[in-house]
Amino acid sequence: MSAADFKEKLLDIIFSQDGLLGRFLDAFESRPGQKEMAQGILSAYEEDKIALIEAGTGIGKSLAYLVPAVYWALKHQEKSVISTHTIALQEQLIRKDIPFLLKTMDVDLKAVLVKGMGNYLCLRKLGELRQQPLLFSLDESQQVQNIEQWAERTSEGSRSEIKFPISSGTWEKVACEADNCSHVQCPFYKHCFFFKARKEAEDAQILVVNHHLLMADINAKIRQDGAQEKSVIPRFERAIIDEAHHLEQVALDSFAQSSDRIGLQRLLGRIFSENHPERSRLNLIRADFSQAKPSLVHALDVEIPVQKKDCAALIEKAFAEMAHFLESVITQPRAGSKESKWRLTESMCSLEYWKDPLQVTFHSLAEKLTQLSLALSSLEGQLSEFKGTKLEEQAQDHSLELRSLAMRLEEKAANLNRFFSDDDPDKRVRWVEMTASNVVLMDANLAVASLLYDNLFAKLRTTALCSATLTTNRAFSYLKERLGIHLEKEENVLEQIFDSPFNYAQRTLLAIPTDLPGPSDPQFLPQILEPIKQIIQVSKGNAFILFTSYEMLQWVYEKLSNDATLSKYLLLKQGDLSRHLLLEEFKETPGSVLFATNSFWEGVDVPGEALRCVVIVKLPFVVPSEPIYQACSEALEREGKDPFNDYAVPQAVIRFKQGFGRLMRKKNDRGCIVCLDHRLVKKNYGKQFLNSLPPCKTTSGPCKQVLEEMRAHYASTSIN
Repeated sequence: MSAADFKEKLLDIIFSQDGLLGRFLDAFESRPGQKEMAQGILSAYEEDKIALIEAGTGIGKSLAYLVPAVYWALKHQEKSVISTHTIALQEQLIRKDIPFLLKTMDVDLKAVLVKGMGNYLCLRKLGELRQQPLLFSLDESQQVQNIEQWAERTSEGSRSEIKFPISSGTWEKVACEADNCSHVQCPFYKHCFFFKARKEAEDAQILVVNHHLLMADINAKIRQDGAQEKSVIPRFERAIIDEAHHLEQVALDSFAQSSDRIGLQRLLGRIFSENHPERSRLNLIRADFSQAKPSLVHALDVEIPVQKKDCAALIEKAFAEMAHFLESVITQPRAGSKESKWRLTESMCSLEYWKDPLQVTFHSLAEKLTQLSLALSSLEGQLSEFKGTKLEEQAQDHSLELRSLAMRLEEKAANLNRFFSDDDPDKRVRWVEMTASNVVLMDANLAVASLLYDNLFAKLRTTALCSATLTTNRAFSYLKERLGIHLEKEENVLEQIFDSPFNYAQRTLLAIPTDLPGPSDPQFLPQILEPIKQIIQVSKGNAFILFTSYEMLQWVYEKLSNDATLSKYLLLKQGDLSRHLLLEEFKETPGSVLFATNSFWEGVDVPGEALRCVVIVKLPFVVPSEPIYQACSEALEREGKDPFNDYAVPQAVIRFKQGFGRLMRKKNDRGCIVCLDHRLVKKNYGKQFLNSLPPCKTTSGPCKQVLEEMRAHYASTSIN
């Protein structure tokens, strides 16, 4: 039997109606596309290719990519990394799909969920805290006691196991940190939760990670010039990236640098705190080394506290000057706005105030932070003199913390200097975010496409990217450009589209009212209130109302929640409860209506009659004032491309497809999707949105006609 015949037979044994899955899965149906998707990914493994696969809802894509990964591990003893965007999918893979598949195939493979170092309890730091109880406030003391009790019974030592309340500040004091770890030299190394997990990952054949950890691994390898010693993920050459439509944004976030007033002050507070000196590092060192020589005492009592105080004052001055520059020199603050965002332009950076005092002050701050970093390193050097004495263990603990603080100060100083430099203006975008309590400086690298290609796709032998929404207008061109895959030879990229097996043509109606004002019209929001109310009544609730901004959501919700004609429906609003609790209440309350934005456009699974109507209020175009959008648009213009058609429209199409996909989650689901934005049928680019959707019944016209069509659709369909 040839290799091709063997592969075909193997996939038939697994995916056919009377195959392995059919024997073990209740109500299993052979799904068009699932076996073909598995074949495509297996081909990418065999031929060292990049695979781009759009798999519509109902294909069963997780099993379709897990089978090739398991087969390859068995045959070639090579591990695969599976990266997802959401925790929900990670948990589904590690708790349900992978165990089911391994049991079904009767194979013995190891699959683990890989987490970042900061997710694990550090036994050394916990032990240090036991000896230094003053590190904690009274409010934190109960949390620490709970952690100590939990540490005695946990086997994993991961924060996700903790069921009691714990603040991020408390966890930070006990969590593992890469720059504060002595590895094999640590007395707790043999019992370390992180290194036990790392060993499990090294021994495993399937590693489940999230996109942020995947980007952290790339960052670590870039900093170490490809070395594996301190990589975040054990060595791998094959990766499957699910929910791949999120990869660009995660890369932008991961490769960006930020500096903020509150974060810098908290970092300084770990060194020395005037308000709580007993909880700061200098005081702890002073207590352990009370008989130290004068130079060490002077550094602890005078030199470093003075430097820290100077840095703290300069932080307040620098960020106050930045706030003044943006609010008074550049523009007036927006009335009633709690948050503002300013992109730094060439003209802004040429103003005199930017150069002096602003730039001068921040460069001075960077210099002061560097000097403080050097002082901490010098202090660490003095503690090394206690090696071989009875205070060696205490000295080592303090040295690790001092080294970590010094490295972070040096990194923050470099970030500030970088922010105020004019290097690579075409490859980066800088902006400032202001809230009522904080000022944040953001510096993002726009060249993520080449970064991803050079450090991910070109380095791996196989990469398979999957999602229900990867294409626009039935093509992968947008995704390939944004992720750098267009740099690969065309023959090395496999492209496949598998449409959903669900009967959208009979069970789904897309309705577009055409007699409402356009979204830019001031009357748009007042005019959509009555149609939304009537849509809710026609669908008898059980509806999602999806918005593109929270402000719009809030305004519409307040108006409709006071409308007596909707009193029989439970109206829920994102933000009033956690996402999980909000979704549970929606599912459990017949006729409920959820007003939501952002996270509810995707990753939400409500099958059956609990959700029979989705209202998309507005096409999900990015706000034109977003700094990254502006900078990417300008970069495309420099390349002679059309930012709107080549960037804005494809991005909105993918987002729209995600919202559209909330309705049909199971074969027998049915309902209506209503888009209140008539640009979908009145603008030429609307065809790209419509061509990107599964084939379904579509109607457009006056609201009255659309509502009649909806009534007829609900009357002609039912849940079987």
